[in-house]
Amino acid sequence: MRKMMVLASSLLIVALLVTGCAAPAAPGGDTAAAGTAGGGEKAKVTIFVGMGTGTDPDQIQAQEDLAAKYNSSHDDIEIEFLIVPVEEAGERFLAMMSGGNPPQLVGPNGVSTVAQFFDSWADVAPFIAADGLDTSDFYDPAVELNKYPDKTVGLPLGLFPSFTFYNKDMFDAAGLDYPTHDFADTAWNLEMLRDVAMELTLDANGNNAKSPDFDAENIVQWGWDDSWTDGRGLLTRFGAANVGRPATEDYKTAAANSEEWVYGLDWISKGVWEDYFIPDATIQEARDAAGVDPFGSNQVAMFNSHTWFMAEGLVDLPFAYDFAPVPFNQKGERIARIHADTFTIPKNAANQEAAWEVLKWLTAPEQIVDVCLIYGCIPARRSVEETFKQRLAEKYPDADLSVVFGSIDYLDNPNHESYVPEWGRVNDVMNNNISAVYLGPVDAQAVLDQTNQELQQIFDDYWAKQ
Repeated sequence: MRKMMVLASSLLIVALLVTGCAAPAAPGGDTAAAGTAGGGEKAKVTIFVGMGTGTDPDQIQAQEDLAAKYNSSHDDIEIEFLIVPVEEAGERFLAMMSGGNPPQLVGPNGVSTVAQFFDSWADVAPFIAADGLDTSDFYDPAVELNKYPDKTVGLPLGLFPSFTFYNKDMFDAAGLDYPTHDFADTAWNLEMLRDVAMELTLDANGNNAKSPDFDAENIVQWGWDDSWTDGRGLLTRFGAANVGRPATEDYKTAAANSEEWVYGLDWISKGVWEDYFIPDATIQEARDAAGVDPFGSNQVAMFNSHTWFMAEGLVDLPFAYDFAPVPFNQKGERIARIHADTFTIPKNAANQEAAWEVLKWLTAPEQIVDVCLIYGCIPARRSVEETFKQRLAEKYPDADLSVVFGSIDYLDNPNHESYVPEWGRVNDVMNNNISAVYLGPVDAQAVLDQTNQELQQIFDDYWAKQ
């Protein structure tokens, strides 16, 4: 299924140009001493691109133009972009690292990429401290996404907040009010979402899921879909102590069977198999096979996704749409998943001071809008919000863009893509077990107890080798 994936780095705000995604990390190694160019030569900063976005032809040209802009205005540092095909990027990066010739910067990286290569990254906290860098212009939650117990992996570049895309025509046909756009309206919660979604779920005869005449074997329209995420992302909204991370803060104890995640998986299971407002695996797979996304299918009234969906998903739709905040959860909290982009410095790279200067330049107010237009992300600086909002409004004149920017304050931290030991194995277990909720009714407690047991074994094995 296309849902249990890392979509963040493959679908993008091409509407505004293209795509992008970011990454965080966890406890790490020492930062290597930075090398510098000698003899008056320019320090070389190679920017490795390919782990996420940046490899499309128009992006390549835009990055070359960006390099020319930088090089024409700096006498001490020269930058170049090394573009590597996505399917080769991971192996190529590791080969450069093991060969002692790593690039100076890597990016744009999503949270998941930072996590997968976590031990490769330098800690930029000493650079921030040495410069006395003022980070107050960055959205506070975005700054926190890059911080881990033992290091800070980068400066915020771009964000991909999530929110509710809704089909206004379906609400109109049902005679229902649109979801509130007011972030302070606590009535917009999971209970109301379920209630509204059931009224918007229809069978072939036009009966909704609340009707005694509803035919669950012949559904043609569903009220809610949150299938374009992975197992961790699916449960993040329910407010566990570790939010989107299935482990405690020290990464030694599995935490997948928290009370909140059990509640969440049970809520989803009932939504699919008892209340029928969430499409099951058969529907999702048929849709994917047809190359249709959930919202564009015109079969889903409300779809939870990120800004990267806008470019591909909001093109030539046969219905009116708008945006609403993610609803409050069963604990009265609002948690809106986010994807985020940053550039990272490999810990054994030469010219790290120069790389840091380039990183600051890329994320500075003067450049960040243009950089994010290349990669399709929302700039992580408050000071450019209105400028970027105007650019978005040109493309989406009828949508409430305040929802997009307001959602940033509710991002998930720890993030659902963030570092855990054996990140790939952990995510495989989570995805394999939790995706069963779309195949048939599940005992949420049993599924997550089993998941927790498998994760604990992974963590125990990892720490035994340290």
